[in-house]
Amino acid sequence: MNRNFDEAVVNIDYKRIMDKVCSKYCHFVDPDDISSLRHVTLWECLKKYDETRGAKFTSYLFQQLTFAIKNKLKRKKREFTNIPIEIPKLAAETAEIALDGVSDEYKALLSQKYLQNMTMEEIGKANGYSRETARRKIKRALVHCKRVNHEDRSLV
Repeated sequence: MNRNFDEAVVNIDYKRIMDKVCSKYCHFVDPDDISSLRHVTLWECLKKYDETRGAKFTSYLFQQLTFAIKNKLKRKKREFTNIPIEIPKLAAETAEIALDGVSDEYKALLSQKYLQNMTMEEIGKANGYSRETARRKIKRALVHCKRVNHEDRSLV
């Protein structure tokens, strides 16, 4: 098996296939990871390839390497989405200045969301409506705040 692997690593057709797949993802995956995935996937393909299924080895290698890189990207995405991001809380004065000209309902919603760090579900329950309604109202409140703050700047 080692001899087959050594021959496969230097096989020009297999190299071209692997280069083609890796060139698509080289901007998103670390070069060391790509190199590792190339060798591991080639090794796995050599062990698992079944000629009786009618597919070429190069097609099988292309498919398996593509899957391996995509799975690596999914794991990488999960790692980054699980990193907690802290959003600095606004001082009460700053929040009041930013919310001048905004209705009391919108102020309450934005305060619950950004100052009290409540979830949409909690905001909805506290105000007597669903999570989706809370999300829509907060979205409207943000649009309104942007509009009010933009108008204030244009008057200056």
